[in-house]
Amino acid sequence: MVAKETYAFLLKVVPELDLASQLVLSADVNDLAQACLGVLAVTPEGVVITVPTENLADRELVLLHLSRARIAQMLGKADKDHVQSAELIAATKKTPGTVAGRLSELCGESLAERKGKGEYRATTLGLHVFREQILPKLKSKT
Repeated sequence: MVAKETYAFLLKVVPELDLASQLVLSADVNDLAQACLGVLAVTPEGVVITVPTENLADRELVLLHLSRARIAQMLGKADKDHVQSAELIAATKKTPGTVAGRLSELCGESLAERKGKGEYRATTLGLHVFREQILPKLKSKT
């Protein structure tokens, strides 16, 4: 209650706060999990993809696996939110050169970021693109 009144007061004093709050892009785990119903599932082994992915472009497939790892960590089902490039190669069944090229593109577009040597994770923007562009493609196939 006090926080709400304080926020309302600040909006009157600093109207830019309202505009700034509307511009914030965040990854709410509950909304994201709800959006992923029918595409991702939690199993004792971790978060898995439950739909066919062969119709995705290579970059979409890489972003799907990066997003799956980030979502698994957000849900408390994984310790890390990043994926090794070798894991991506195995999961996507693409060549090392293809995966490296797509990771470079995704990083260049701020959809993914390098966390360490050969480790990558989906950014908040990457999760947004995953939700808005890739999930609808995957859901239309089910």
